[in-house]
Amino acid sequence: MIGYIIFICSMAMAVICISYDSMARAKGWSVGEILSKDASLPKIAAFITALWVLGKSFMTFYWWSPILILVAGWILGFVLTMMLRKNVQFIGILGIFPALVLTILYISEQKPFGMLHKLFS
Repeated sequence: MIGYIIFICSMAMAVICISYDSMARAKGWSVGEILSKDASLPKIAAFITALWVLGKSFMTFYWWSPILILVAGWILGFVLTMMLRKNVQFIGILGIFPALVLTILYISEQKPFGMLHKLFS
């Protein structure tokens, strides 16, 4: 269960970072300089995170897990964006890097933090 939570939250952070720029411009919200660039570091990390989440969930869980995680992450990212409006860009920028690290570290439900499992147990 912790794996699904990590992957859904990681996908939500990726969706926020990738889609905030176009959504904010359409709504008239301010866009920070980092997310206004097409090839900024958070957007590249978000793209890598999204692909990593989909691939790792396919290998770790059932074949249909990437579909569930993509839909749930997209909905969570959209809900957070609508609730927090212009403040969600800070959460996305700061949250994408821990999300990427947690996604890479995840091995299984028994060792959700990979080699760092002994530190958190």
